[in-house]
Amino acid sequence: MNVRSYRKIHRYLGLFVGVQLLLWTAGGLFFSLNSIEKVRGETEASEPPFLQLTVPPVSPAPALAELTARRPGMEVRSVTLRPHLGDGVYEIAYDDGGRSRWVLADTLTGRLRSPITEDEAIAIARADFVLDAPVADVALITEVGSADEYRGRPLPAYRVSFDHPLDTRLYVSVERGVVTARRNDRWRWFDLFWMLHVMDYQDRDDFNTWWLQVAATLGVVTILSGFTLAALTSPRLRRLFDRQ
Repeated sequence: MNVRSYRKIHRYLGLFVGVQLLLWTAGGLFFSLNSIEKVRGETEASEPPFLQLTVPPVSPAPALAELTARRPGMEVRSVTLRPHLGDGVYEIAYDDGGRSRWVLADTLTGRLRSPITEDEAIAIARADFVLDAPVADVALITEVGSADEYRGRPLPAYRVSFDHPLDTRLYVSVERGVVTARRNDRWRWFDLFWMLHVMDYQDRDDFNTWWLQVAATLGVVTILSGFTLAALTSPRLRRLFDRQ
């Protein structure tokens, strides 16, 4: 194959792969300039509260019996005593037909609690968000799309939006009563660049897409063709080959 053919191959490969190489580089630059703590909103999150109980907690046995009666066949995975809005609750995690579920129980009565209300979700979000910003909107989320910013998290959940330059949204699980996701503009840019980086334009989480495999292969071929072209057009190498 002559030099002209190599030039043509390299030119067309560069045009085809160049845009994706630019996106990979831009994404890498964004990832390097933004710490994952800022992307996840952890720098605007308060420290976890300490558990403070005014009276000793009762046994969670009544709650477990009540849950067993409500959900026959379910399997309890854990019972955790933790803080909740200045008090304490038992968080019971269980498996219900292959699906992970949670329910809260009162530490004073040992009985199951109702799912958290919108007002409780607002209070939980306010306590978690350290910056001084008013709540702009609250919505109950029961389903999300595959590319939604709350994908892969427990549902249902309250989405508490703050009137803040970062457009921060905190998601509070209805069953657990805790913040399960923090989303802001940094995270949304990160998610966009990550989608372009792994070339998963549907779910944004698959690192083994055939798009990525093809683009990476063509990228390697483009680089190798550039090295080959440089070798073929190098006067020094040509003189060396001519002597032989």
